[in-house]
Amino acid sequence: MAQDHDPPISSTLVKVLDKFLEVMQADDFIEDAAAANLDALLRSGKTPKPDDISAALFPPPADEEGDAEGDSA
Repeated sequence: MAQDHDPPISSTLVKVLDKFLEVMQADDFIEDAAAANLDALLRSGKTPKPDDISAALFPPPADEEGDAEGDSA
């Protein structure tokens, strides 16, 4: 039985992503959680979709996560 594993990323890409994460974490305008989310997405070995990148960088506020449905009076 074959198992689905993420494809490995090259050592060069690991170095680039390490530096990219370091720079994002040093930026006062980027939250550490957003940087970590984007880093995890990029290291997955799959090509991220624009919506996935947006969700990683700009997660919905905690008070809005479950409020998308049923708000109308």
